[in-house]
Amino acid sequence: MIKQIRQTEKNDTPVRVEYYGNPKVVARVLVKLIEQGKLRYNGEDNYSRIIRTLTSVVDVVNESTGKIMSGESLVSYVKWIRAGELPEE
Repeated sequence: MIKQIRQTEKNDTPVRVEYYGNPKVVARVLVKLIEQGKLRYNGEDNYSRIIRTLTSVVDVVNESTGKIMSGESLVSYVKWIRAGELPEE
């Protein structure tokens, strides 16, 4: 795996990480980290900017559908979580 990553770096192709799981759980974890001050973007708690930046290097793959979630979908989940409109699972 390390050899593959190094080869990818040599070709100047950005390395991407895939996370397979529930995207709502990912959104909840990100909200918690931002609220705790552990995750910032240039020192600010700009939720949408943080999510969009993370999705440029991390693909969140919905394990039930097998599809990669868009950054905009994750931003929507975060907005619903912060508004208390996304029920616990």
